[in-house]
Amino acid sequence: MNNPGSQTAPLLEIRNLKTWFPVRRGIFSSVTRHVRAVDGVSLSIGRQETLGLVGESGCGKTTLGRTLLGLDRATSGQVLFDGKDLLTLPSRARQILRPRLQMIFQDPYSSLNPRMTIKGIVTEGLVEHRLLRGTREQEAIRLLGEVGLPPDANYRYPFEFSGGQRQRISLARVLSLRPEFIVCDEAVSALDVSVQAQMLNLLMDLKERHALSYLFISHDLGVVKHISDRVAVMYLGHIVEEGRTEEIMDHPGHPYTQALIDAVCIPGRPRRRKIILSGEIPSPINPPPGCPFHPRCPRVMDVCRREYPAECRQGTRRVYCHLCGPKQE
Repeated sequence: MNNPGSQTAPLLEIRNLKTWFPVRRGIFSSVTRHVRAVDGVSLSIGRQETLGLVGESGCGKTTLGRTLLGLDRATSGQVLFDGKDLLTLPSRARQILRPRLQMIFQDPYSSLNPRMTIKGIVTEGLVEHRLLRGTREQEAIRLLGEVGLPPDANYRYPFEFSGGQRQRISLARVLSLRPEFIVCDEAVSALDVSVQAQMLNLLMDLKERHALSYLFISHDLGVVKHISDRVAVMYLGHIVEEGRTEEIMDHPGHPYTQALIDAVCIPGRPRRRKIILSGEIPSPINPPPGCPFHPRCPRVMDVCRREYPAECRQGTRRVYCHLCGPKQE
């Protein structure tokens, strides 16, 4: 697995990104509150690096990925891709950059047009962006070969393929635009375990072959550990911990990260007291004051209910927790 070069600028940098959705009520549809799906996230992803993004359902992972690609409108913040802020670029400049950022969706069937042949699906972007070289059939055969599908898939339709094959078709469509950064939104969660392994190996192989960077969104820590260089843990729209995969998995610094790891059954792991979470994630419409995790934290302190924790750096790791305050550099 390639590690990002410490001397090079990141391919993608997110600075204090917020994506709030208005809640409208009344006959005049006035905005009364906001759903704070992403609430002040700062991250960076290096060239040829995979950042795993984990957290419970509803924590804002998918919204973050969609905001990076412009599918959801950001409320504030910056998204710097190769030094250019995607949120303030003119529409023409964004259109030129768009092929370099792509997304693989969770459900491969609903993301493919059932009325189009596979040839039409995987080459549609090439035609739209005027990147077609040769005939559509030749390009489709080449792209399908990249993801391990036979040439005779060209004239078939999405319903004729299995879930794993449909996800490979989605991947071929993404590769057609020669991207540098891909958001994988639960890209293997709907697949059988054996097919998951094949897809993960394919993603890692394509990363090396085409110098790709991934934001890999998943709730499966085993999958994230296998494919990611670094891991960011998200809770209620906030990043609560980020660092190298081995550091996070072996020595989690935030109680929420510890609870996520404890929920995974790992044969041979030494017995110790596990953190069991109770209750549900608070509503992003009315988040709790102080640390957003404090209503469910088994190690909550009074300061957690009053103040949002400052960033605590432990080597290459960032933790947002009052418990690690004394260790802050």
